[in-house]
Amino acid sequence: MHGDEQRELAMNKRLAWLAALMFQASVAGAVSAEELIPFDAPAGTAIFAHAQANASAWELLRFYETQSDTAFCGVASSVIVLNSLGITAPISPEIYPYRMFNQTNFFTDKVLLIKTQKAVSMEGLELEQLAAMLGTFGVKVEVHHADQLGSVDEFRRVASAALADPGKRIIVNYLRRSLGQEGGGHHSPLAAYDAQTDRFLILDVARYRLPPVWVTANDLWAAIDTVDNDAQKKRGLLVISR
Repeated sequence: MHGDEQRELAMNKRLAWLAALMFQASVAGAVSAEELIPFDAPAGTAIFAHAQANASAWELLRFYETQSDTAFCGVASSVIVLNSLGITAPISPEIYPYRMFNQTNFFTDKVLLIKTQKAVSMEGLELEQLAAMLGTFGVKVEVHHADQLGSVDEFRRVASAALADPGKRIIVNYLRRSLGQEGGGHHSPLAAYDAQTDRFLILDVARYRLPPVWVTANDLWAAIDTVDNDAQKKRGLLVISR
């Protein structure tokens, strides 16, 4: 074997060794305590089994649905929340005489005055716009921007208290990229909080590509404590009640 061939063989061995190390590192990272845990994974169902702040989880899961448009995350989240609270919905011809919110009849005359369905489809919704839309249905909506909350401890306190109250619901506005997901700003309801693991359960309304996940309070706070460039404000969360 010539010298060049020996050097090439040695280089290939080193590259193979480095590739093996990188693979091991990626596997180790995949089981990190800080990663997202799918709700339907064994670890995810185990967390749900002992989570205490889950007073409205089953109501939310009953009405959990997928956003019908790639920009309708706020609309789908609102529909889930309003249905789970038992708010009287507009008439829906498809199920008459029964009533239920869907992502079409959500756009009432009052909602359309805030933003049209076409505009939402093109631009999405800012946190304040979503709060105003929900308010037209007679519910109480508390807006908490990240800079008002100020810290992960205050976020955890506000969110976990609401999740322990059967009469309250939460929609979070967060930056997907901060959680290692593809995409930008996103809205979804929270369904539970587990103090033992310090994780929140996000019912991601983009169900066509991502499952509900458990995320640590620190990671979710970091994703919320980001700027919505359209609104020129920090993201945050809504606490909704009858």
